[in-house]
Amino acid sequence: MSSEAVDKQVERSASVLERLNLSERSWKFYAAASVPPIVAAGLVLWHYSSRASESLKKDDKKKRQRKSKKAKKAADEADSDEKAGTSGAAARSTASLGGDEENPERLTDAQIAKLDKDALKEIAQGLKSRGNKFFQAKRYEKAIELYSQALRFDQDPVFYSNRAACYAASDKHEKVIKDCTDALNLEPQYVKALMRRAQAYESTNCFRDSLYDFTTACILEDFKNNLAAGSAERVLKKLAEAEARERVEKRQPRLPSKSFIAGYLNSFRSNGEEATADDGESLSKADTLYNEALGLIASQEYAEAIEAIDKAVEAVEEAGAAKVVRADDIYSLRGMFHFLKSSLDQAVADLDKALEINPNHVRTYLRKANLFSEKKDLEGVDNLLDRAAETDPEDAEVYFQKGQVHFLKQEFSEAAEDYERATKLDEEFVYPRIQLGVVQFKIGKMQEAMTTFDVAMKKFPARSDLYNYYGEVLAEKGGIDSAITAFEKSMELDKTNPLPYVNQAIAVFQANADTDKALTLIRDALKVDSECELAVAALSQIYLQMGMFDESLTMLRRAVDLAKSEEEMVSAITFRETTAAQFRFMKEHPELLNKMMGMQ
Repeated sequence: MSSEAVDKQVERSASVLERLNLSERSWKFYAAASVPPIVAAGLVLWHYSSRASESLKKDDKKKRQRKSKKAKKAADEADSDEKAGTSGAAARSTASLGGDEENPERLTDAQIAKLDKDALKEIAQGLKSRGNKFFQAKRYEKAIELYSQALRFDQDPVFYSNRAACYAASDKHEKVIKDCTDALNLEPQYVKALMRRAQAYESTNCFRDSLYDFTTACILEDFKNNLAAGSAERVLKKLAEAEARERVEKRQPRLPSKSFIAGYLNSFRSNGEEATADDGESLSKADTLYNEALGLIASQEYAEAIEAIDKAVEAVEEAGAAKVVRADDIYSLRGMFHFLKSSLDQAVADLDKALEINPNHVRTYLRKANLFSEKKDLEGVDNLLDRAAETDPEDAEVYFQKGQVHFLKQEFSEAAEDYERATKLDEEFVYPRIQLGVVQFKIGKMQEAMTTFDVAMKKFPARSDLYNYYGEVLAEKGGIDSAITAFEKSMELDKTNPLPYVNQAIAVFQANADTDKALTLIRDALKVDSECELAVAALSQIYLQMGMFDESLTMLRRAVDLAKSEEEMVSAITFRETTAAQFRFMKEHPELLNKMMGMQ
């Protein structure tokens, strides 16, 4: 995992959005326990759907076997059934009107209007039964004709749904949608019609409507409908991936939030050394601009730093790399900014240029490892880190990043060894100590983890980020009060970092459902950094708790806009769409809220 991971992982793995993807459950996940039942139901859906696939395979095989036998039998019966007519009271009623006893479908509307209710239903059921046999024999046009005739006698939702099944078999999806909608207007909780309409919506790429119908079917059947659960998961994946892909293709490169960039940069020991001129010589224009960029980075003026480094690259190309002291760092720094803007191809080009100028530039290997980590090319990451280690086996950052790769693979013991080595190589490097404490906590060495953090806090008493991560571990351990104290200390040390504000907000939200204080803290975080992804996600969660669904969806839409990678965007869209589907269910089926409360 890349060296940005300490900060990046906190935002990703702890975010509300990750909960829906069933990533590793942090203490923040359990804050979801007090959200309204409509939302809790959605979380249950995705937990349940992880088991749906295997059940569906078994069910499908049995269904295919049964259908094959039924179809054969139906084909044998259909021809003889075509001549079958009504019987009993319905036949007598038909005859009394001057109609054909064996073909009641020939009655006029005026004659039908004179039949009593029982006769209407009996005739309709007879026509439906005949239609069923033609459907089973795959004679869909005849089945459609009979179901249509049945509807003349009785507006039964089953008849609409059965006719929709015939249209579905003929790929007439718009007619499926219309018939199922008519069935649902008569019986809003008719699951079979919901499932058929959902499948038709999916076939016409109306994924949002399809998701809603599948979700409704899940809720109505207490999440015991494996087909609905698996289908909802499938449609949600299609919807989220299609939208994310389109957004990534169309969006312009942009920097993430200031807090994200600061966390990324702080996880390096240095962004680069200043260029200095030899005695009696002046700095090149490129080196001067490079030094200016470093100063702007230090003051968190990132847009201005990018302008300076772009000009520095132009100056290198005008003068030639041989005449610039920090030509390698100039290209490497611009490659880093391209990476942060998710312009990965441009980032690779700049980082490769830096290595062409200086094949021993360790910082560039580390930055390129970041990029490969983003692409999930862990083999590429390993190769780059090995090259960096060969170049400088005493570089602490190399072993820190090696530890991060092991952490990503959940190889915690190996990660701990690399963090310990990084700490020994550079005792002033705080992040290996932080991650070592986290790893010790992960493998159950609680006392060692607390000792690691205690030693680190004595050595780095002014590091706000250290107290923030310490609070994370305390909260995960269940020590909410101690965690809140750690977050307060972090805020006291650095009022410009939004993460401890958000972490404390979630802590008080979890501890005593103090939504007022949590809202205040998150709004303070957004004042510090209006684009803090974690703050936006947490605010959407609290709005859900308060029943403010429209406001929650506004924040979730904002989370989609702020997502940096396509993968993060898929997660954000997934949670937005699940919440929207369930909110719609709540509005359309208010009578079922008590049922849903009982499901928690």
